Amino acid sequence: MTLNTTLQAARDMGVPERYAVMRRLAFLQPQIKHLEREIWGARRRTDRSRDLLIKALSESLIRDQEKELRPMKREATALLNHVNGKETVQAPGGITQEMIDQARQYPITSIIEFSKGRYRCCPFHEDRNPSMALYENHVHCFVCNRTWDSISATMALDGVTFREAVLALQS
Repeated sequence: MTLNTTLQAARDMGVPERYAVMRRLAFLQPQIKHLEREIWGARRRTDRSRDLLIKALSESLIRDQEKELRPMKREATALLNHVNGKETVQAPGGITQEMIDQARQYPITSIIEFSKGRYRCCPFHEDRNPSMALYENHVHCFVCNRTWDSISATMALDGVTFREAVLALQS
């Protein structure tokens, strides 16, 4: 959920905006704290353990939970800024965090075609053997040792700026 969806829901339900924002914050804060505690515990397990499997599983858990935590923290910050009157006004033609998030969710398989499974030859260098792997919504080339999401892939393939890529990926 975003600040705008929270405000729109408040308007739709006839609830004061401030009340809706405060309720959303009350919902988010315990979830954020829980994830932060889980990440902290996993880091401790990683630091203390000598077992490679436990380290690998803990690191995977940390990555997954940080991926879940980042948008929650961004939303909480936007909600707090709104309540405190610290909203940033976008310049005409500017891009918002919501637009960036939406562009990152654009399916990377629509940008880079994967015809057979999750591996293909990398389009960013001469490649005879498939070296690029498809993960959730990003790709990684083991030869380039680089990872691309929808925005960075559009920037690299089309030779456009970050702003142009975000605007191009609005769906």
